Amino acid sequence: MGAQQSNRLWLLGGVVAMVVIVAATFLLAIKPIYAEKSDLQSQADDQDLQLVELRHDLNDLKAKDAKLDTYKAQLTTKTAALPKKYDLAGYLRLLQTSESAVTVSVDSVGISAPAKIKGLSTVYSVPITLNAKGTAVNVSKVLKRLQTVQSRAVLITSVSVSGTDSDASADIVLSAFCRNSDGCKVAS
Repeated sequence: MGAQQSNRLWLLGGVVAMVVIVAATFLLAIKPIYAEKSDLQSQADDQDLQLVELRHDLNDLKAKDAKLDTYKAQLTTKTAALPKKYDLAGYLRLLQTSESAVTVSVDSVGISAPAKIKGLSTVYSVPITLNAKGTAVNVSKVLKRLQTVQSRAVLITSVSVSGTDSDASADIVLSAFCRNSDGCKVAS
């Protein structure tokens, strides 16, 4: 019986040794492979998400590229509103055209020296005061035309209206803008 007991111990020891070898193989060789596979799968998933985002960004850029001509036209319009040189004679002609279109008379125009706009290094403001006379409706039309119809960028800073509906007078203070200090100098 002692030999049989010894064989059983050797058999049991062999089984335990095999379990230990299989567990060690799993822990030392197979588990790191699964961990690496999991890390690589996570990286692949992240790359897939990034690819979706980049495709979305690319589609947005393609849509914007399709509108490039529109953006260029808007830039041209806005650049014209902020000329590099302040053409005073041209602006006064524009005012005369505007006043004759709405039948008012501009009796006086005062132009101050250009001033740099705080926070913008290349944009200058040219303060202009003018007095428009006509009916109240037509004076209102002049104000609207100054802000919307003419191509120059202007900001009306104050309006003082006096008179009656049929004979109104408006003192208008506005700022016209340009982009270059040397070109913005007002000719005498």
